[in-house]
Amino acid sequence: MLRIAWDRIVLDEAHNIKNHKSLTAVAVCRLRAGFRWALTGTPIQNKLLDIFSLLRFLRCSPFDEYKLWKKQVERDNSGHSRLNVLVKCLLLRRTKNQVDKAGKPLVALPTKTVKEYEIKLSDNERKVYEKIFAQSKDVMRDYLKRHGEKDIDTSSQSSTSNVNPFQDKSPSKIVGQGSQATGGGLALNTQQRPGGQMILVMLLRLRQCCCHLSLMKDALEDEIAEDEGLELDIVEQMRGMGLEEEGTKEPSLTKSNACFEKDSLSTKVEAVIKKLREIRDSSEKSRRQKSVIVSQWTKMLDIIAVHLDRMGVKYSVIQGNIPPKKRNEFVEDFNTNPKGSEVMLVSLRAGGVGLNLIGGNHLFLLDQHWNPALEDQACDRIYRVGQTRDVMIHRFLCKDTVEEKIVQLQDSKKKLADNVLTGSKATSSKLTLQDLRMIFGV
Repeated sequence: MLRIAWDRIVLDEAHNIKNHKSLTAVAVCRLRAGFRWALTGTPIQNKLLDIFSLLRFLRCSPFDEYKLWKKQVERDNSGHSRLNVLVKCLLLRRTKNQVDKAGKPLVALPTKTVKEYEIKLSDNERKVYEKIFAQSKDVMRDYLKRHGEKDIDTSSQSSTSNVNPFQDKSPSKIVGQGSQATGGGLALNTQQRPGGQMILVMLLRLRQCCCHLSLMKDALEDEIAEDEGLELDIVEQMRGMGLEEEGTKEPSLTKSNACFEKDSLSTKVEAVIKKLREIRDSSEKSRRQKSVIVSQWTKMLDIIAVHLDRMGVKYSVIQGNIPPKKRNEFVEDFNTNPKGSEVMLVSLRAGGVGLNLIGGNHLFLLDQHWNPALEDQACDRIYRVGQTRDVMIHRFLCKDTVEEKIVQLQDSKKKLADNVLTGSKATSSKLTLQDLRMIFGV
């Protein structure tokens, strides 16, 4: 393909090359063409650098040179204004709520309603969450003392999922709750201090705790198995996390506790099942309402599947390990067969783009992701051309948890994208120390 001089190259879903160092981004930028088009609904997902890769593909000189980009855009005080002018010259933007000169919508779609459900963790869930949060807070304090005003980039999160955040890797004990080697403490390792990536994994575990405690149990077992010299059974693991305190008569939470089993009803799962029953009962038999359930964790989808089986609800699953041919069959059955799958379980990464699920008019977002653009794309699976029913988006948010703080950070990222695309002043999108202090309350 590199030998051919193409007349025009159209790069669909262009946000997939947002990482300018990826092999895909490097390869498409090497293609030769007289004209280049980049199509995407989310040119900026996390940070300003996302749009640099698009400019490099479009060969928008001189801003397709990384060093100049850093100097003239990211580090220069007038860089944001410069980028606004550049985007205004290159971008043709169309949104679903735009209208023509006559006041008619450019795309005729039914109404979309977003409903947020504020739910309260159960006693066991709150106990686990508070213990983990307290330990995370101690590590966070230590990190802040040692790192001053450095920022943490959330894009590094995916590369650290196998890190055990509850292992204190500092040469000295952390002062405060959970600083002892036994009882309610953190396991000590004298080789390395806790870093920014560990904090991101702590946040991941807190988010999983809000969904279902079995996610926590499985994650900890996998992580501890990989840690050298830390061979603990589940009771000792829970003690290491501070879920069990020595010297107290409070019943301990162990692997055998029902709340750590997949078939148990967590607060969030119970709320989802209740809403699904309401939708089912209110649907006409001749025209059933179908639902799409989205989670960033496939294990969470497995948990939902267990409870759908109990309800006798027919469902299909779309995630990364499903072959394309099978995926197309599931989609066709969901969209066209009234007696087919009533619920579609979709992983956020695998089903966020390229799927048309207009057979459903209810979409459930089970958890909060750092990248709001992924959630928006997931919602667009049912709210798109061809949809004939009013669409309802259901968001579930655990009260007084890290999920509320993530929503605030999502709003700031959305403002960043809107500011660049509309010509307003842009701001940084890194996870800053101010963000971390807000999350941990330190």
